[in-house]
Amino acid sequence: MKRTCLALTLLAGILPGLVRAQASVISQVAGDAAATDKFHFGLKAGFSCGRLKGLEGVERRGGANFGLQATVALSPRLSLVPEVAFVSPKGATAVPFVTTGDPALDPFFADPARSALELGYVDVPVQVRWRLGRFHVGAGGYAGFLVSAREKFRAERPDGEDLLFQRDVKDRFRRADFGLLLEASWTITKPRRGAGLVFHVRWQEGLAEVLEDYSGPLDDLSGGKVRTSGVQVFLTFPFVR
Repeated sequence: MKRTCLALTLLAGILPGLVRAQASVISQVAGDAAATDKFHFGLKAGFSCGRLKGLEGVERRGGANFGLQATVALSPRLSLVPEVAFVSPKGATAVPFVTTGDPALDPFFADPARSALELGYVDVPVQVRWRLGRFHVGAGGYAGFLVSAREKFRAERPDGEDLLFQRDVKDRFRRADFGLLLEASWTITKPRRGAGLVFHVRWQEGLAEVLEDYSGPLDDLSGGKVRTSGVQVFLTFPFVR
């Protein structure tokens, strides 16, 4: 938690200057209409913490998330907010180990605390957001597209050598995920033309089964449909001239 707070504080200091520079670039490329209070883009950066519902005995997996969003004003208080999250980590940790294929190495990977199932998605959320002063609430849905899926197991030999065993399991997961989202946000800095540095907390709940034709250490943990679920904490700053 301390690391997350520190990282968000650093982002809060870096994002405004970075985005102001990018606002000028966007307005030159797409025109001034793409950086106004009626329609503008924004930069998103923060952290995700999620789990795979339907699996017993595994732990949550966290990671950084990053993306871009657009805000389309439908009225003075209501906005449509589509987004692309280029980095959206999901998965689980404390995954049971099966075998490397080398009996001499297998005992070193027995500790599940150093294992992870890393699922990488590009998420495309769309929400309707309602503004109440500096406070905002939003609801909508998202579609996720799987770009990577790996099982990683780390270990250390008695001589101090670090070991890593990993395998690609992308073909054992479905390519698409979808679900619902709820969000609450607060404008931290003084709004400029109705926008400012914003702190968000978002809950996402997957509705789709993510396993396709899986065979591996999760076989004995699945009690039915396996779905993604997670919480995101992030900052956004708009490209507004």
